[in-house]
Amino acid sequence: MNKKIIILILILLSILSITTYFLYSNQNKKETNKYTYTISETTLTNEDDDIDWSSYKTYNITLTESLSITTGGVYNLEGTITDGNITINTNDNVKLVLNNVSITSSNSPAIIVENAKNVVIETASNTKNYLEDGKTYTTTDEDIDGVIYSKDDLFLQGSGTLEIKANHGDAIVSKDDLKINSGTYIIDSTDDGIRGTDSVYIKNGNITITSNGDAIKSTNDTETDKGYIYIENGTFTIKSAKDGLQAISKIEISSGTFDITTGDGYSKTSKTNDWNNYDWNNNPDNESAKALKADTSIIINGGTFTINAEEDGIHSNDYISIDNATINIKATDDGIHADSLVEINSGTLKISASEGIEATYIKINGSTINIDATDDGINAANKSTKYTATVEINDGNLTINMGSGDTDGIDSNGNLYINGGTINITANSPFDYDGEAKKEGGTIIVNGEETNTITNQMMGGGMMPGGPNDNNRQGGRQR
Repeated sequence: MNKKIIILILILLSILSITTYFLYSNQNKKETNKYTYTISETTLTNEDDDIDWSSYKTYNITLTESLSITTGGVYNLEGTITDGNITINTNDNVKLVLNNVSITSSNSPAIIVENAKNVVIETASNTKNYLEDGKTYTTTDEDIDGVIYSKDDLFLQGSGTLEIKANHGDAIVSKDDLKINSGTYIIDSTDDGIRGTDSVYIKNGNITITSNGDAIKSTNDTETDKGYIYIENGTFTIKSAKDGLQAISKIEISSGTFDITTGDGYSKTSKTNDWNNYDWNNNPDNESAKALKADTSIIINGGTFTINAEEDGIHSNDYISIDNATINIKATDDGIHADSLVEINSGTLKISASEGIEATYIKINGSTINIDATDDGINAANKSTKYTATVEINDGNLTINMGSGDTDGIDSNGNLYINGGTINITANSPFDYDGEAKKEGGTIIVNGEETNTITNQMMGGGMMPGGPNDNNRQGGRQR
């Protein structure tokens, strides 16, 4: 064969080999682009700002007994109902303005919306308002289980305070969309604190919840664009026996301050005085007690979080994205867990947990992350078929301190790519991977010494050399 033809064939084969290599080695990076989650602005357009209340008649009422509202309008309320409620049943808009109102009902919700176009409950400035239901009551509708219960869209706002004591079940319930624009809310509930079936949308407010169930939840599992929690801002102090924030689909948070304790918290000590009034037989140990939990995605674009969770701190059955947030997590199980992908772009994270971060694919593009873990610091496990198990670190400052025993700083059941950033690991086993490991950039410090080698943990606890060109991997510990 002609020598020139042979040389040309060799060159073409070399180009094909190099192209195939880069396509294979970058496969996981491209997989990330398949997944993009966004939550559009809630479609609650008929909120207070969009209703011309000046066109409605205003009623000034001093409460002494149950009130039935069948006509749209603005109802300025004051006074006390010692055993009764407010019932709304109209096809129009209704606004309740609470001015030092106290309502206790022994056999129904304190406020019940049977039918309305929209209902706005507003607390007047510098007022303290109180709502409570009875421990047991029966109605013709078995789903009625809130101190405030609405079968239609419900909006809460104001510059006053609303305290709610739920003895029967949940505190605030909307069977459609629930929106909180402002106000101070103090909730003590034997079950869930705030529940919006289609959505919970909180723009602002100061919200304190102590619940024997979930604190804030959305539950619509039949419509793909429903069942989400969207929070723009606010201050949240939550102590829940079960989940803190729980959405059947998505949670998106753009800002706010969150202090969340779930279950027994991280320490698993005996129940303290904060929980003495709760029947813990209603929350056996197998109940979920995660701080943030969603079935599809959790997107955090800001905010400050202090989390003390009996189970996972932040948990999604699919995807988690974190940007520009300050997060301090103490969790008995995983600090951050997603079945498919965890992507961290910016912010400051401090995690103390059994496992710091766990997902099938973990992608860190930036941020300052400190992890103290007793199992794995970062763990790419085979939780989903959407990705190959991979840890990819492109930038950021990571500090990982591992407990003694069979622990790994970074454990991948697949591949490990380090392309940038500074990784400082203190551990007997800094790395454990089952696929390939490549260091294209960045700084690695292991037990105080800088290294360019990605060592690998062998089964049985031994160490073997690893690194960008090490293809002699014999196996590793599986999780």
